[in-house]
Amino acid sequence: MEELNFTSAFYWIREVNWPGLLMAILIIVGGLLIASLLRKLIYKLMIRVAPEPVSRNVSRAIYYIIVFVAGISALGSLGINLTGVFLAGGIIGIILGFALQSITANLFSGLFLYWEKPFSPGDLVEVSGVQGWITDVTIMSTRILGLDGVKVRIPNQEVFQSRIKNYSMTAARRLDFIVGIAYKEDAEKAYEVIRRVLDEHPLVLVHPAPDVFVEELGDSSVNIRVRVWVPSKGMLWYEVYKDLLWKIKKAITEAGIEIPFIQNDVWFRTPLEIRIKKEEDRRKRLQSSSRSTHRFEE
Repeated sequence: MEELNFTSAFYWIREVNWPGLLMAILIIVGGLLIASLLRKLIYKLMIRVAPEPVSRNVSRAIYYIIVFVAGISALGSLGINLTGVFLAGGIIGIILGFALQSITANLFSGLFLYWEKPFSPGDLVEVSGVQGWITDVTIMSTRILGLDGVKVRIPNQEVFQSRIKNYSMTAARRLDFIVGIAYKEDAEKAYEVIRRVLDEHPLVLVHPAPDVFVEELGDSSVNIRVRVWVPSKGMLWYEVYKDLLWKIKKAITEAGIEIPFIQNDVWFRTPLEIRIKKEEDRRKRLQSSSRSTHRFEE
């Protein structure tokens, strides 16, 4: 019995593909070493341009990909037929590709946003029609606290493809007003009143200088365009906007300049005149009927 076991063990040892096994071990060890080196190298390169969680996750994903490829290559060196594995893997890859298409798009869009850096947390922006402050930028989405206090989550793919307005990246921003005055009023006088309000306001910048001009001859008013530059820090521009509107309106009213309402001229043709004639005819008939009755009684 012992001789039979020894013979079987010797037969097994002789049948083992030792060159293939040695090659498989070398491939796995080399793959692990290369994966570890690349993981550290990619992490050090990405940490310079991307946040720490992104750098860590990308380097880890590359590590596992290299280890997986090394394992497949090691199995192939042992003579194992991997056709079925590759076929199943291809089918699964196609299914996952369709299922994770939006996730992959958001992932790469997040990476591009990290590299491009169109905004940072705390910036006042407008993205996809949403105005508010950036609260967080993750690898999959961007979170905004809207001006109305509502938190909005926008997928990074939509952020990357949309027009982004960052109001915090510049020191100043422009405000525009339309002031309408009646046609009978003196536009030069209105200019003087508006410019005096702008000159007295402490937050209206001197450079670039304010601009006041007639933009349009409207249906009911002469429309004067007012353009000023103010600091864009925080919501300071909004306070200036409200303050200037009120002060310009008050100054124009005190100067006796009329801000007209919308006026429409209505023209009536013959139908109204016919109705008046009919009313007069009815009154005449009533009068003549009254006279006839009075005569009959006499």
